[in-house]
Amino acid sequence: MIAARRRRRDLASAAVRLARLLGPNECVLIGGLAVGVHGYVRATDDLDFVSRKPLDETRDALRKAGIETRLLKGDVLDGGFSCLKGEIEGIPFDVLPPLAPIAWDAALALDLAGGTLKVVDLDGLLQLKFRAGGPQDLLDVVRLVLLHPETEARARELATAYRARDRFDAWMRDPRVLAQARDEAERVRVRRPRAPRRRPRSKRG
Repeated sequence: MIAARRRRRDLASAAVRLARLLGPNECVLIGGLAVGVHGYVRATDDLDFVSRKPLDETRDALRKAGIETRLLKGDVLDGGFSCLKGEIEGIPFDVLPPLAPIAWDAALALDLAGGTLKVVDLDGLLQLKFRAGGPQDLLDVVRLVLLHPETEARARELATAYRARDRFDAWMRDPRVLAQARDEAERVRVRRPRAPRRRPRSKRG
């Protein structure tokens, strides 16, 4: 438990520093940490950001800060995408271009020790997860939707658009996923601070 908390602090520290180098208003956190911010906390060992600056420009800026990266170019015709891969404070990271529409003004701003970190909004995160399309990405979507039922109709729309409707529907009915989502929803409810009770006003005769 202590090791897990320390790891989360390390990830948060590295994320704040990387965001500062990318430009706090030019990037948003996505990936596993962003999933946690939106309610479903799971283990993750790396950082994922979307930057609205060209990757070549971002790579030059990171190199000037002493951080070397590799530019991997994906084949767009095969559904691939380019990204930067590197390491900061011992934490691996990916920087991606906007693979889905990003509502930059709707990003969540987190004030952490050392700076501010912007996290992609929930709708943007769902779109990015469907765009990535991996098993973990789709499982993240299902668990987020179960925690935020108001997003279900939107998620089904996206699942259809990204040709993942059958897998999405199957996992939405999976008893294990449903049980895990219920447990996580209860943990989130317990973690939220309760609003102070108002004392009833005394009646005057």
